[in-house]
Amino acid sequence: MVADILASALVPTLVPYGPRMRFAWIALCAMGCGWNVTVTPPDGASDDAVVIADAEPDAAAFDPTEGVEWFVWPEQQTSLGQSAWGMDLIDVGRHLPASYGTQYWDENPVTASHETSHGIHAHLRNNEAPSAIGWNAFYVLENRAAFVKEPAMRKSDIKARIPAVLRGPRYQLYLVEQTAWDDRPLYVFDEWNAYVNGAEVGVQQVQAGLWTRSWQDAVMGPLEFTAYAIATAKTVAEVDPVYFASNLQFKRFAAWNIQRAMALY
Repeated sequence: MVADILASALVPTLVPYGPRMRFAWIALCAMGCGWNVTVTPPDGASDDAVVIADAEPDAAAFDPTEGVEWFVWPEQQTSLGQSAWGMDLIDVGRHLPASYGTQYWDENPVTASHETSHGIHAHLRNNEAPSAIGWNAFYVLENRAAFVKEPAMRKSDIKARIPAVLRGPRYQLYLVEQTAWDDRPLYVFDEWNAYVNGAEVGVQQVQAGLWTRSWQDAVMGPLEFTAYAIATAKTVAEVDPVYFASNLQFKRFAAWNIQRAMALY
């Protein structure tokens, strides 16, 4: 079940957040992943109104974020960067081959990380993937990338499986209007991971005292796309159940990145 793979990665990360957020996320998993879960919505002033019943008894004994097969992708531009960027933006920038120039760069550090991540993903899937077609790639910093095979479905299969309450401001653009990548459903993961890498840079700059810009919703993209990633997992389970049953890399990377996105938020 999807619950076996995602539950212990997602639910513990919700504890510090308010009841309405916890309700939204647990409701998504209940509706989207077919858990055997009872969800009680928050009630007015109640601060802890989410109740989970009948969860899989052994879910906590298994860490679904373990076992991702990482591809080692070393720095491609070892001298690129400056101290004002912070270590995470330097990391992302150095892992794009120099042949791409500055086509992915932006003066905004979060946007620069996001767009450069797309460039790294594209380079890896086009030049380093196990096969020239049918694979996607996701760079997650610290010389690590994950290759994940595309399931047999369409990206357009996902949108109807995202509850309306969880369709954020990016839903229309990426899930409805963007049709060019319909034969690559893990396009959703590509955008998700780019948003997470952008958040990594923004959070690290703030923590290091390097952020000099005004307020930015740098951690909302990862949060919104985590909902879309879970809906992608639900769609895979329903449309390509053979893939879902056998592809541990997909499930483990999904769980790993859910945990990373929620920790950044």
